[in-house]
Amino acid sequence: MSDWTRRSRWLVTQLVWNRGEPDPRVLQSTFTLLLVAGLVVRWIGEGPVGLVSWPVAGVLISLVGGIAVLWVPARHLPLMSRSLAVIHIAGVGMLVEGSALGIAAPLVMLPSIWLGLDLGMRGAAIAVGAVTAFVAVPTLITVGTDLLTVERLLLLVGLAGFGAFSTSAALTKAQTAQAQAEAREEELAQAVQVIERNRRSAHAIFETVDIGLALLDTDGEPRLINQPLLDFSAIAYPDGDLERAWIFDESGRNRLSIEDVPTSRARRGEQFDDARVWIGEDERTRRAMSVSSRRVEDSDGNWLGAAVSYTDVTDFMNALQVKDDFVALVSHELRTPLTSIIGYVSMDLEMDELPPMLRKHLEIVFRNAQRLERLVEGLLEEVEYSGRPMPLQKQGTDLAAIVRDCVDAARTHAQDAGVTLDADVPDTLAFTGDPQRLAQLVDNLVSNALKYNEPGGTARVVAGVEAGSVVIRVSDTGIGIAAEDHPHLFTRFFRTYEANRRAIQGAGLGLSVSKSIVDGHEGRIEVESAPGCGSEFRVVFPLHVASLAS
Repeated sequence: MSDWTRRSRWLVTQLVWNRGEPDPRVLQSTFTLLLVAGLVVRWIGEGPVGLVSWPVAGVLISLVGGIAVLWVPARHLPLMSRSLAVIHIAGVGMLVEGSALGIAAPLVMLPSIWLGLDLGMRGAAIAVGAVTAFVAVPTLITVGTDLLTVERLLLLVGLAGFGAFSTSAALTKAQTAQAQAEAREEELAQAVQVIERNRRSAHAIFETVDIGLALLDTDGEPRLINQPLLDFSAIAYPDGDLERAWIFDESGRNRLSIEDVPTSRARRGEQFDDARVWIGEDERTRRAMSVSSRRVEDSDGNWLGAAVSYTDVTDFMNALQVKDDFVALVSHELRTPLTSIIGYVSMDLEMDELPPMLRKHLEIVFRNAQRLERLVEGLLEEVEYSGRPMPLQKQGTDLAAIVRDCVDAARTHAQDAGVTLDADVPDTLAFTGDPQRLAQLVDNLVSNALKYNEPGGTARVVAGVEAGSVVIRVSDTGIGIAAEDHPHLFTRFFRTYEANRRAIQGAGLGLSVSKSIVDGHEGRIEVESAPGCGSEFRVVFPLHVASLAS
C-alpha cells in the first residue's frame, strides 16, 4: 500500500470517525475544499474564470498549503497551522478579486476564528491585519471606493476581528471555567477521599473497640451496630425474641420490663449515663453492663435518633460485691466488741465515785465508740440496701418536732465548732413517714452543715410548705462544694477534694443514705453550692404525703 493511500485513509478516518479534539491539519485541509467550492460557485455565477487568474491562484496556494500541512512533522504543526490560516485569508482575497465580495468573502471568518482560538488577542489582531491586507485593500484597488463597497469591506474586517476576538474571549472564559471546574473537581475528589478515609477510620474504630455501640434512627431501628453489641445482644436475647429480654436491674434481682430496658429508653429519646444492668439468663454467666445514651439531632434541633453504648463492667461490679462483702464482714466483726465497749463504759460513767480525770477519759472513749458504732451501722446499712430501696416503717408523725429535736441535739456540737445554729420550724407539720429515718436524714444534713463550716459561721434549718410541697432547707456559710463534685455528692463513699485536704472526718456515706431515705419517701434532694460561698441542701416531699395540722 502506497504512502499516499495511507495518508488518504488517515484523512478520511479523522474526518468521519474522530470524536476527540479535531486535528488542525484536517480543519485546514477541509477549508481548502471550501475554497475550491467557492471557486466553483463563482465559475457558475460569473462565468468561466481563466486558469491564469487571481481566483485560481488563491485556490491553488490554499490547496498546496492544505496538502503540505498533512506532511508537516508534529513539532512544526502549530507554526504551519497559523501560517496556513493567513494563507487561507489571502486565498479568499484572491478568490473574490475583481468581484463585488460575493458569497466566498465570508469564508475569511473561519481562518480568523482559528487564529483567535490559537493565539488569542494576537490572533485577532493578525486576522484583522490579514483581512485588511489581502481582502480589503485589493478590493478597494480593483473595485473602487464606492460607499457600498467600503461598507461591505468594513463590515467584513469587523466581523473577522470580532469573530476572532469573541472566539478568543470565549475560549479564555471556557478555559478559566474548565480550570475552575477541574480545581473544584480536584477539591471534591480530595474531600471525598478525606471523607472515605475518615469513614473507614471511624468504621475501624467502631468495630475495634470492646464497647458495644449502636446508632438508632427515628424509628428506633439500628442503622449501625458493631460486633461487641451483637455479642451482648445474643446474651440478653438468647432466643432472638426482643420481647423476652433477660435483662436485670443493678442488683441483679429484678428483671426489667421491655419498656425499662436502656435501649428502649434511648428509642424514646431519653439521655442517661452509667445505667447499670445485668444481662443473661444464667446467673452464673451473667454480664454487667454500663449503658449510656445520647440524642442525635440536626443543626435545627430535630431528633434524628440516638447513640447507645454498652460497656462490660462485670469485673468492676464483681469487685464492688467483693468490697461490699468485705465491708459487711468487718462491720459485723466490729459490732460485737463495740457494743460491749459502749455498754461497759456507759455503766462505768454511772458510778459517782469516779475520779474526774478518769471520767473525762471514759467520756472520750464513750463518745468515740458511739461515733465508730454509727459508722459501722452506716456501712452495714449501705451494703445491705445498696441497689434497692431502703425499707421504711411509715406512720403518721410530726415532721416539725423531728426537725426541732435534731437541731436541739446538734447545738452542743455547733458550740464546740464555733458555729451559730438557727432554726425556723412551724409548731407542727403532720407527715406520713418513717420517724427514725427522717431523723437520720435531718441529722446527716445538719451534721454536714456544721462539719464543713468555719468557726464563726452560721448554719440554718428551715422547714415548711412551699409551692405545694413540704420542704426542708439546711444551709451553711462554710467551705462550699466545687461544681464538678455536684454529680457525685450522693454516691456512696464519695468525698470531695477539699474534705480530704482538710482531713474532715467522714466516710462519704451520709448523703448517699440521705438520698435513699428521701427516695423512699417519694421526694427529691437538691443542692446549691460554690467554693467559699457555703451550701444549701433542699429536701422536697410531695404534699400528698403530708398535711398541716389544724
